[in-house]
Amino acid sequence: MRSLMRMTVIVAAVALQGCVGTPTVLDKSQQQSLNSMQLFNKDASPRFIAYVACTSEDESCATVHKIFSEWADQRQVTLHLINADDAMFNGVTVSPSKAANKPYRLAIKINPLLVPSFFQFRGGEHPVGGYYPPRVGYRATVYVVDATSGAILQELPVHHEVTANPNDTANGYLQRVVDTLLTSVDPAYRPSDK
Repeated sequence: MRSLMRMTVIVAAVALQGCVGTPTVLDKSQQQSLNSMQLFNKDASPRFIAYVACTSEDESCATVHKIFSEWADQRQVTLHLINADDAMFNGVTVSPSKAANKPYRLAIKINPLLVPSFFQFRGGEHPVGGYYPPRVGYRATVYVVDATSGAILQELPVHHEVTANPNDTANGYLQRVVDTLLTSVDPAYRPSDK
């Protein structure tokens, strides 16, 4: 009887997992706010030019740039890599030639986070300590900018981290968390399995 009950719970969990849909890093209000902008045409084609600014103390921005480039190629998005101090993040008016024929600019400022594993021990009367596994993720802000005026219409902070296996490289985890960000912003995007 127990094994039947356990099997029923497992089947129900698997079925419910399929109902959850595409993973997202945006909360419900952020998702609704972003959806209200109509960043995509009815055929799911983008109505924006994308800009990405990545800052990191290591080489992880090369991986982030590659992930965004793959997204841009697949979704036919014009992508520009910019600096984190670019005027776009301050709501500065854009020249008409840069506005092109799209009503929006989607700007993402991202900072990859790679936290190595470590042991921590604090002595004293009640010693505390333990192993902390590595973590991979990012802190980012997604901006929706009016292409003509340069006004910032949306500013959405996001943060996503996952626990990593210390025997794996960080690139696969970084790919997964950034892909989740991209599918949150662009639900029609289908990351390639690697």
